Amino acid sequence: MLNNVVTKEIQSSLELEKYLKVTKIIKEENSTSILASLNDNLIKKYIEISINSKNIFFYTCEYKSEIVGYALLAKKPSFLISEYKELKYSILISLLLRINLKTILNIILSMYKIDLLFISKINKNLINNNLNLNLLAINKNFQSKGIGKIFILNILEDIKKKHNSDVVTVETSGKRAISFYKDKLEFKHIGKKLRFFKNMSIFKKNY
Repeated sequence: MLNNVVTKEIQSSLELEKYLKVTKIIKEENSTSILASLNDNLIKKYIEISINSKNIFFYTCEYKSEIVGYALLAKKPSFLISEYKELKYSILISLLLRINLKTILNIILSMYKIDLLFISKINKNLINNNLNLNLLAINKNFQSKGIGKIFILNILEDIKKKHNSDVVTVETSGKRAISFYKDKLEFKHIGKKLRFFKNMSIFKKNY
């Protein structure tokens, strides 16, 4: 099965069918993310900006030519705000209309870096100045088969070839996700990020 897994960095616009597949995965597998809280049109615009950005990396995972997963990474976490500034009001209005106060509060925590309040200065610098794996998801029908691990390792190998980077950080929550990064990929725990209403565990990996 793993021989049929293909990792692709998307650098040109996706076909509409592929946008729809990625959007479906976002909403089903990243249901607690800010991105999943947006409408389909905003998600499409967000992906388009990611694809065209020099500071954001957007990858898809394909199995037998079908998209079964995706990942979004940033050269630095700050780009996760600056690269999408043209969407900030649309995102805010969308969240307000959906009465998604929790997500709005979490955005404020992130924008003003309050979320890193209890992180040591060394780890704060490490987080702020290195590659960040912001979003990752694999279709539930393809989970627990080793595909996610292969996907991440392929991405890191590809990025290392193209860019001067050898450290990646990720924030996650939930026992299954934490076990995936810690046990399967050997990420090291370096602290917690403040979130309403459940803090995120922060991990880093040298690669």
